[in-house]
Amino acid sequence: MATTVERSSIATSASALTVARSAATGSGGAVAGKMRSAVEAGTGILAAGGNAIDAAVATAFEMGVVEPWMNGLGGGGFLVGWLAEEQRSFAIEYPMISPSGATPDMYPLAGGRDAALFGWPRTKGNANVLGYRSIAVPGTVAGLAEALARFGTMSLARVLEPAIALAEQGLPVTWHTSLTITRDLVNLRAFPETARVYLDANGCPPVTLEGAVPPVIRNPDLAATLKRIADGGAREFYEGELARTIVDHLTGMGTPVTADDFARYRAKVATTTDVPFCGHTVHTIGKGTGGTSLAECLGILERLDLPATGHNTPETLHKLTHAFRQAFADRYTYLADPDHAEVPLDALLSGAYFQSRADRFDPKQAANTAAGAREELGVSHALEGSVAEYMRDGSTTHLGVIDRFGNAVSLTQTLLSGWGSRVTVPGTGVLMNNGMMWFDPEPGRPNSVAPGKRPLTNMAPALVMRDGRIAASVGSSGGRKIMNCNAQVIANIAAFGLPMGDALAAPRIDASQRPLAVSSRIDPATIDRLAALGHPIQPIDETLLMSGFASPVGIAVAADGPLEAAADGWYYPATAIALP
Repeated sequence: MATTVERSSIATSASALTVARSAATGSGGAVAGKMRSAVEAGTGILAAGGNAIDAAVATAFEMGVVEPWMNGLGGGGFLVGWLAEEQRSFAIEYPMISPSGATPDMYPLAGGRDAALFGWPRTKGNANVLGYRSIAVPGTVAGLAEALARFGTMSLARVLEPAIALAEQGLPVTWHTSLTITRDLVNLRAFPETARVYLDANGCPPVTLEGAVPPVIRNPDLAATLKRIADGGAREFYEGELARTIVDHLTGMGTPVTADDFARYRAKVATTTDVPFCGHTVHTIGKGTGGTSLAECLGILERLDLPATGHNTPETLHKLTHAFRQAFADRYTYLADPDHAEVPLDALLSGAYFQSRADRFDPKQAANTAAGAREELGVSHALEGSVAEYMRDGSTTHLGVIDRFGNAVSLTQTLLSGWGSRVTVPGTGVLMNNGMMWFDPEPGRPNSVAPGKRPLTNMAPALVMRDGRIAASVGSSGGRKIMNCNAQVIANIAAFGLPMGDALAAPRIDASQRPLAVSSRIDPATIDRLAALGHPIQPIDETLLMSGFASPVGIAVAADGPLEAAADGWYYPATAIALP
């Protein structure tokens, strides 16, 4: 019998919560993710003989049905995988890409900062955040299909069966569904097709009354779309009648996308970015992603001897903050799509650079962190950096899989902000992304808008290896907070030997903005010591749906063999299931 751990907090403050550090254990494979039915879909595939890639693709497709506000066919993402028999890692890159009609000046500035996810300069009408001009070319269907075709064992039609079944039956309304809809009600009402699908007949959030049968959100158009993909393959979404339906609607409403943009989209199979850390090797994604920043954090921390100062001590948190600040400084100055800007990836991820940044660490006081010099990194010129305030909690979803053969997947995908553009394409059930919000709306910067450009994303799925075998699959949702979260979970496992349940549940810090966000669950004396070292502190009470930190899930392989799958349900539903 499979073991299951499901966390779904309904308390309203950290003081009211009890963190369960239990985990699902077994040796027949495990799946961890944000929504139970999707995790069950993945474990069902494992039980039917599928491998980790089969299970991850099935889970990801169903996640788009059961968690449509975070991800889906209209979004994009990244996958890191490990093939045990071949002893190699790989990455699948399926990000959203700006349409060919995108231009640097397509978003006139309105003055001030936007209150949306990234706090970029405000644009007129919030056009880069809401509606048709915020939509980028989606990659999810191409990416998941590519992963399955290259590394899976089952057909696309087979792994789509659970998602199709749920879409046909309808999405059961839970307290979390109602709350998520309520939080964005004003925006959802502004888009008729989205309102028709997700709101009741009165334009209100559907709710489950105590003792009553929960209502369901029906989206038969999405079920039909999934069936068309199952029958016609991924190219139906990009070149078939389905593609024409989507593109015709978007162009008719002002999205600068063409049929050729869809037809040319291809997911990419890539090498992973690898970094040694505390006797382990971490595989993550590269280029203009959160994986580059995660690798830089870990590379610096590897040279600061975390185990010597203990878990979550003032000294260790001081080291973490130093590495996190450095990685963010370099990120905001240099990282962008390397096909559109001069990006010193090799230099930033070199052992020499890691050591030079570690050498700047002062154990007695916080350093004034600055990006590496252009001369040091071999950059001939640099545009003014894209730096935005981080205004609120992020979105996105994450899942992990390890099968009984030792294959593994870590997968993060998103619409970008919650509910994406808020646009549902009539007749398809597909909720579209607002991927253009990733770009800096000011022209002349590394991440300014350009046609056919990949945005600088925050996703950073990771696999942790020990002695050539999978040790853990780690990842999280939460926008720019993903990178610091993943680094701390990996450190909890590799540097401090915490079991996965404890590694996920441990209180964290986040340096994606200033002042330093510090969980109020950390010992007050430790927080005081951090402040005395010169770190401006913002204590964060972790509350329902607004924790101030990313939300991780993970699976670990114990030294003696069993799998331990866990999911952080501190402020967001999450489930882990392991097979015996």
